[in-house]
Amino acid sequence: MSSTNSSMSSDEEEKNEIVIKIVMLGQCGTGKSSLVIRFIKNEFLEDIKTTVGANFFLSSVNFDEKTYSIRLWDTSGQEKFNSLTPLYYRNSNIAILVYDIKNISSLEKVKFWIKEIKNHVRVMPLIVIVSNKMDEYNKELDFDTLVKAQEIANKIGAEFVQTSAKTGEGVNDLFTKITQKLVLERSSQICQTIDQTIFDTSPSQQIEIGSTNETDQNEKSTSKCCF
Repeated sequence: MSSTNSSMSSDEEEKNEIVIKIVMLGQCGTGKSSLVIRFIKNEFLEDIKTTVGANFFLSSVNFDEKTYSIRLWDTSGQEKFNSLTPLYYRNSNIAILVYDIKNISSLEKVKFWIKEIKNHVRVMPLIVIVSNKMDEYNKELDFDTLVKAQEIANKIGAEFVQTSAKTGEGVNDLFTKITQKLVLERSSQICQTIDQTIFDTSPSQQIEIGSTNETDQNEKSTSKCCF
């Protein structure tokens, strides 16, 4: 006997798509875009342009015989966009806060984003603090920074992950394991998309933070919760 799933049209599958929204936050130069590109394409680019506004990426994670559509917003780390970034982490399921292990000031910026998220959301997303560029880690010079980051994560109940976009260390685990954690612990926060998303489905879409396009899209987009 053939299963009903096998006869399901692609349009029906699209309507039943389980969507997870992830936002990347962090100071400029911490490697947010490099982490995303390593995850999406398994590539590392030595020279990468600074993100202007935000880049939108699509990917997927398979877990427990289900496929989860990952809508990933890689936001700019430039301070002039800080006041507009809530457009992207509001209603997100996961917020990934990235700092550079060689730059202590970028860890201070993580604390800034934690406060900003608390001030702008009704339901806290799953927060992950990421220590990136671990390929450059020097225990004598960077151990205290690593410990401090772990303490910040422990204090707010966040996940703490060490990565290197350059070598690929920890990158797949970052995205797959936090997705699994979200599904297992916060399934009620995941919305199942009923209408097809109006976002461009190309691998990368750059959208200016605060542009009228993004606002219009939010007004037109509809979804219903949950499993």
